[in-house]
Order: sequence, then structure tokens, then C-alpha cells
Amino acid sequence: MQRPDTFKAIPLIVRFDDGAIGLAPVGPLVEHLSRRYQTMALTDDLTGLGNRRRLMEQPAPGRRAAAWVIDLNRFKEINDTLGHLRGDELLRHVAAALTAACAPATAFRVGGDEFVVLTPDRDVWPGADPAGAGFRLLHAIQGPFAVAGVPITVEASAGVAVMDDGDCADLADLVARADAAMYAAKRDRTQVEVWHAALATGNPDLGLDTALRAAIGNRELVLHYQPLVDAQTRQTASVEALVRWSHPQRGLLPPGIFLPQAERSDVIHLLTAAVLDDAVRQAATWHRAGRNVPVAVNLAAPVLASDRFVVTIGELLAETGLPPEALIVEVTESAVMTRPAESADRLRSLREIGVRVAIDDFGIGNTSLGLLTQLPLDELKLDRSFVTRIHRPPDRVIVESVARMANGLGLTLVAEGVEDERTAQTLAELGFDLLQGYHFGRPSASTLLFAALE
Repeated sequence: MQRPDTFKAIPLIVRFDDGAIGLAPVGPLVEHLSRRYQTMALTDDLTGLGNRRRLMEQPAPGRRAAAWVIDLNRFKEINDTLGHLRGDELLRHVAAALTAACAPATAFRVGGDEFVVLTPDRDVWPGADPAGAGFRLLHAIQGPFAVAGVPITVEASAGVAVMDDGDCADLADLVARADAAMYAAKRDRTQVEVWHAALATGNPDLGLDTALRAAIGNRELVLHYQPLVDAQTRQTASVEALVRWSHPQRGLLPPGIFLPQAERSDVIHLLTAAVLDDAVRQAATWHRAGRNVPVAVNLAAPVLASDRFVVTIGELLAETGLPPEALIVEVTESAVMTRPAESADRLRSLREIGVRVAIDDFGIGNTSLGLLTQLPLDELKLDRSFVTRIHRPPDRVIVESVARMANGLGLTLVAEGVEDERTAQTLAELGFDLLQGYHFGRPSASTLLFAALE
């Protein structure tokens, strides 16, 4: 017969959560505190969501499991502007919205502004594929949320990974893949990316690099063109050339699959030369047929850092007879900021022969207004993140300020990401010159864009 442990029955004075004083036996009290501390060890104090430890203690994922990693964009700016207490308040709003939106899946907070949604069944949202579900989650946490009396709109990036038979080892691998996809979405500003082999963290796909070089030689790269229309007349004013890879096995691949890795190697120079060659020759064909439509080509940071593209463009214009003003080179703020002085000199060389220069995705980089006045620019393209929020009063004020600045500098002002007529009319009223977005046309092959010329 076991001897009774009288120690566990000794009463202790305790204070309850409501402030009341009472007695509790040592034994049950210890057991209660043990369970409570165990729960606390698995719970995020700020949001009440499960933490990284609880996430990793989830059952092994089945073959239909999926994970979404969501990271807030520019959260540091919110902390720096409003203070960490207000930043914490915003995180609580996001956690509550995410929990409601992802049910019956489970949300976790695994870092400062990073969340994970995990489901044992990727079809937990009827009718939504994993990427579509990612966009729904981002929309759910967009807000705006009132923080210190200020409406804060949340921008975020999401990466998705799904289990496939024999392809993903365990839960840690699944989350790591979703994390790699999230960083790709953040880097390429695509909002949502689904994991694929080329995104393997720290393991560049050397096979993809080799295949891309071969694809350039085999002319597997194709250009699609998206129109930019006059904000008043709605006539096509120019087109932007966007590269795709017509892969013999995988079909038509979007640039997010291969461009990020290309920009990390010398193949980006070959790729850009191929895109310039096709775009200039196509534009020359249109001009000979009487369609005077300028074409814009994007230049990545490594290309802008070299003098090679200036020579290439000059030779192409001379060979094809395309008027220089019919070519527009687009550069991003981040590309210019890599080497501001050298970039300005190279762009100035293009301007001297008549080529037009546009700064793309304006508003999300670090270009100072002083540098903006020193760059040889013709066009300023406002990033789509501002365009999509144009109907919110605080964001409209920012867009109006950019419009006045562009007008004062004598720049053609372009809005990217115009998806509806209401937005188009608002931008036209604010003084935008050109509009670009799905409302006016998706990127398409030249034969579809100008069938009459082919």
C-alpha cells in the first residue's frame, strides 16, 4: 500500500486572475502551473497564436498538406514611425484577421512579422488552388487597421509549398520550401509564389542556368507585349516587352521562374541582348508597316552596371533603322542605386542618341529626390502598390504629390497595375499621361497585339 503524500495536500494562499484571494492545495496547483507553463512555451505571447515550437510539434504532414509562409512588407518602417507598441498592436490585428481567414487551417507566428498557415489538406478552401488561397490570405490581412488613430494598410508576401508523393521529406522541409518561395515573392514583388525546384534555398539550380543559356541559343525566349494607353484618348501609346521562356518540356514559363537566377550570373547579359534584339527588330517591323509604337525594354542592375548595353543598342538601331525615340529603356530605382553616378552616365549616353529613359516601379526604392533630378529621365512609372490604393484618401494624397512632382520635372507620368475603369478615370483626373494594366490588356504575342501588321 502506497503511503499518502501529505505534502501535496498542504494549502497555499493564491491570488486569482480577478484579484480574489483563496486557498489551493500544492499538488493541484503545481499540476495547473505545469500545464500553464507548457502552454506558454508553445504560444506566442503577443498574438496568442502557436509559436515556431508548436508548429514544429505538429503531426507529420500527409500527402495533401500545404504550408503558407507570410511576411509583412516594410514592417520596420511602421515600427520606426509609430513605435514598437503600435507595431505590436498591428501584429495583433493581423493575427486575428489571419486566424479568421484561414480556418479550419491553423495559423502560427514564427518570427517578428512572419506567420505560417498550415493545413493537412491543400483543398481546405473549396475552389481555391494553393496560390489562390495565398492571395485570399493576403487580402484578408490587408486591412486597413486602426492603429493609434491612423489607418494602416498591410502589404505582405506569401510563399506556398505543397506535399507531393516522395518529394518533400517532412514538416520542416515543407515550411522551408514555403519560406524560400516567400522570399522569391518578396524579391520579385509577385505577392505570392509557389515553391519549385529553382527556389531551393542556398542551392542555385545550375541545370537551369545551363538550360537557359541553351534556350537563348535555340531562340526559345519569346516576347509578349503589354500596351500603355493614353489616359485621355485610350489609344495605345507604347508597349512594354516582357520575356517568356517557351520551354520544350515545361511549356511557357513566366519570368519569375528564371529571371532572378539569371540576374545572379553572366547569363543576364546574353538574355538582355536577346530581348533587345527581338524587341528592336519587332518595333522596326511595326514602323515599316506604318505603326509608330515605341517599345520599352527592362534593364536589370547587372546590365546597367556595364557599358556593353549602350554599344548593343546603338548597333541595333543603326542596323534596323528604328528611330531612337521609338525605344524606351526601363530601369528600377534599386538598379540605379547600385552605382548612381555610373548609371546616370550610361543612361545619359543613350539619351544623347535619342533613346528614351524611364524609371520603373517608382516609390518602393530608395531614390532620393535630389538624385531623381540628376538622372536623365523621360518617364516615371509609379509602382502598382500605390495605384491599387488610390481610392484611399491618405494614399491618394501621395499619388497627387508624385503627379505634381513629375509634372514639375517635365516627365511623362505612367501608372502601372490599372485594373478597373474607376481607377483609370481617377488617374486621368490626377494628370497621369499613360496607363498600363489588365484593364487595357494583358501581355500577349505580337501577332495578337497587332494582327493587322503581321
